[in-house]
Amino acid sequence: MNDRTAQNPALIRLLVIGCGLLLGIFLAHLIAIDTFPPFIDELIHVHGSEQAYGESLLTNANLGRQFTIWWMMLFQAHQGSPIWVGRVAMLLAVLPGVAALMGSGQRAAGKWGMVLAGLFYLFSNYHFFFGRLALADPIAGSAVLVAIYFSYRLSRRIHWHDAILTALFLFLAIGAKISTLPYLGIPIAAALTLRSNGRSWRAQLRWAVIASLTAIVLVIGYVGGMRLFKQDVFSNSVSYALTRHGRAAATSLFDVGRILRNVQFSLDILTGYLGATVVILSLAAMLILVLQRRFYVVLCALAPLAIIWINQIQESRFLFVPAALLLFCGASVLGDMLRRQARAIQTLGMGLALAWGLLGWLPFIITAARDPVQLPLPNADFDQYVRSDASGFGLAEVRQIVRSRQPTLVIGLLSNCQALRYLSLSDFPVECPTLRPSGANIDALTALMETRRAPGVYVVLEQLPFVPVGAPGSKIAEVERPGGGPTLSIYELSPDA
Repeated sequence: MNDRTAQNPALIRLLVIGCGLLLGIFLAHLIAIDTFPPFIDELIHVHGSEQAYGESLLTNANLGRQFTIWWMMLFQAHQGSPIWVGRVAMLLAVLPGVAALMGSGQRAAGKWGMVLAGLFYLFSNYHFFFGRLALADPIAGSAVLVAIYFSYRLSRRIHWHDAILTALFLFLAIGAKISTLPYLGIPIAAALTLRSNGRSWRAQLRWAVIASLTAIVLVIGYVGGMRLFKQDVFSNSVSYALTRHGRAAATSLFDVGRILRNVQFSLDILTGYLGATVVILSLAAMLILVLQRRFYVVLCALAPLAIIWINQIQESRFLFVPAALLLFCGASVLGDMLRRQARAIQTLGMGLALAWGLLGWLPFIITAARDPVQLPLPNADFDQYVRSDASGFGLAEVRQIVRSRQPTLVIGLLSNCQALRYLSLSDFPVECPTLRPSGANIDALTALMETRRAPGVYVVLEQLPFVPVGAPGSKIAEVERPGGGPTLSIYELSPDA
């Protein structure tokens, strides 16, 4: 705390409120954080961190999420309680982004903007769901939000320190997940929209050049440096996003019908988590900011999102930053309105915001803690995170059934095998053979089961076209997935079975 802060009681109160709200967000998101069954991408990161720790720091670089894997490695989630540790590690990485969002709110609409930005994030079911999973998108999104905050300082001053910090956090975001490349435009958006009266365009341009060039040099240096070690952190992810690894023509990127469907997908996801009323009011707030010629945050939200909509691949977790900025727009406009009102109106407005948020949020977090299969997820997310072969639903039941038989080895022929392995670390060893979606190694998997036949050996088969339809030995149980997802069958491979 510097002398200026110590002599300003109002600033001290603001810091206390901000820190208290940030702590509240952390504690609220920590509740039953490991209850939702682990999604396959989460275990890719945990397993990647295990490989980075035990083999090479460059393992899995082709996934384009190397900084996420390195961050996870620092916590050694694979050593014990991998789901809890991995998710808490991600939650800790998200907090700087939330603090930056609140700081941007203070710059946009004073203390009311700061408080409302924090509350809107707290009450966002979208961020409660995705911000508690060990995915790359929240950590990358957090770094983007910090970069937006440092760029926002351009509204009050021009300082090269801010330009360097903006570039650094954009670089960290891209290292955490390469798909955040579109956010490299943030310094340009700041330079174009945050100009104060009397400030020269030359100074604005100089700031933008420092920030942009620094970020680009860092990214090129990282990509080029990894190339020296024969690692490609760029091509795989970009190829998948743009053409599904060549399965779609590049010309289809600009198919208007497909882009409109992608826009509709985003709206469906946001309304599914936030509610139609909140989305409509937030879009209206965004329009108000445009009419007020306050373009910066709107541009940071929509310009990268337009690039995302062009991509072949659309995932709800890609909306981590746009969803936060959409809510931020609502916080900015409402904060502006409140700070011009009498104390009684301010109290009433804050009370209504709290009541509205709690009514939509409490049922969601209670369900998440008690019965996650009943979470009111949008259909696309239910299909992916609950019903599909990528979900972790059904694995706890499999573990319980197999553990009661005291196995010496379990072979997992299922897509999310690493989840079963990490869930069972303290119970029994799990072997996860490579599965090929083409089905090219079905015969090899069948032969593997034959060679592993011994007392105490079990296999878990998932009902998938690239997995053998049965196993030698006897079937002892089946576990159904919610919503009619792929069935998990458990076989005993004992020669006598």
